[in-house]
Amino acid sequence: MKRDTETKILSNSRKTFTQEQFVLPLLDCLEIEGGRARTRDLCDAVAVKMGIEEATRDEMIEIGGQEYNRFDRTVRWAQQRAKALGLTLPTGKATWELTGKGKEALHRAAPGLVITIFTTADGVALFGRAEEAVAHIDDGSVRLLFTSPPYPLLREKQYSNKAANEYVDWLLRIAETWPKKMTRDGSVVINLGDVMNRGEPTVSLYQERLLVRLEDELGWKLCQRYAWHNPSKLPAPAEWVTVRRVRVKTSLEQLYWLAPNDMPFADNRQVLVPYSESMKSTLARGGETGALRPSGHHLAAGAFSVDNGGAIASNLLSLSNSSSNDAYQRLCRQNDLPIHPARFPAGLPEHFIKMCTEQGDTVFDPFSGSFQTGAVAERLGRKWIGTELHLEYLAGAALRFPHATIHQPQLLHDMKHSSVLL
Repeated sequence: MKRDTETKILSNSRKTFTQEQFVLPLLDCLEIEGGRARTRDLCDAVAVKMGIEEATRDEMIEIGGQEYNRFDRTVRWAQQRAKALGLTLPTGKATWELTGKGKEALHRAAPGLVITIFTTADGVALFGRAEEAVAHIDDGSVRLLFTSPPYPLLREKQYSNKAANEYVDWLLRIAETWPKKMTRDGSVVINLGDVMNRGEPTVSLYQERLLVRLEDELGWKLCQRYAWHNPSKLPAPAEWVTVRRVRVKTSLEQLYWLAPNDMPFADNRQVLVPYSESMKSTLARGGETGALRPSGHHLAAGAFSVDNGGAIASNLLSLSNSSSNDAYQRLCRQNDLPIHPARFPAGLPEHFIKMCTEQGDTVFDPFSGSFQTGAVAERLGRKWIGTELHLEYLAGAALRFPHATIHQPQLLHDMKHSSVLL
């Protein structure tokens, strides 16, 4: 089924989603909730699945003199669309159930199922659950694990602090399988965004809880904290930033660089950044003149006179995440495949791949999504392994690799032609 290009779209920090793109996450969330859920809970769960920011999640629109939550209306449209296709059924007041046809349309890896979908000369894409696919990776083979796990959401009762603790438990169970697959000097880098506590302008400490347990229970060490500054983010959370104005907008996400075994390999000369104009002038005149700085440090004459090819990078990465028409998205649209809704910019994995690996090393992303990490690794001359839970997103990811060998062409063909979502 072709997408209607005139379908109303929802904007999320300059990324856009067609209403059709909500159907797959809706079905997936229904299955996760045991096949039945209330609409209000589905709206929150879909927001997490699609990486919807608070500003978009809380946006209101006026229709006929009344205000409505725009995101909730879009999810309800997806419910009606799924109902018309026979994928869901209303089973009570604001409660929906996944039908047998809906389960068949949802090409989600079953427990215990791990299949190689496509390969390149340097990479392997696996269809399966992250906690099970890792068993198919050779011990001691991965030098960098870079990933962005799905975030928890603390809005309704099932996304309470208890749920945040359960999320940490879940991620810890998966993470404990990683060190065996890593080289002794391998690194793990995890992108974890902030989550607001329900009903108040405070932030969950789930990241800190995870870090403490990684060290106390698994013996990992924290090498360095990074912050990803996304200048394209909208003011959020709207309730506290634009309505009550008691907080400033959140433009940072956290990345944690961890050592699961011994101290990891790293070389900051591989991620040098351009010199500032001031530094260029200093180099041109042969370095600094001798001086005593206000801090009390003595600056020797001729200091900073050597051109090292660039300045040492900081742990603040400023990268916009606003692309709505890159090659991956265009190819997905041309092939009637769903676009993975939660994507990070290529610059994030690129920094750590350059910093923590060398040519020929292997990079692993257990929550690959659109396989951005694999594409960057291959471009930089590294090998890669990625796993993904949804076959639809693997089909789209394969389009990033024009010379890939498809190992399950019939599976992808049957998925595409049997799915009423596409």
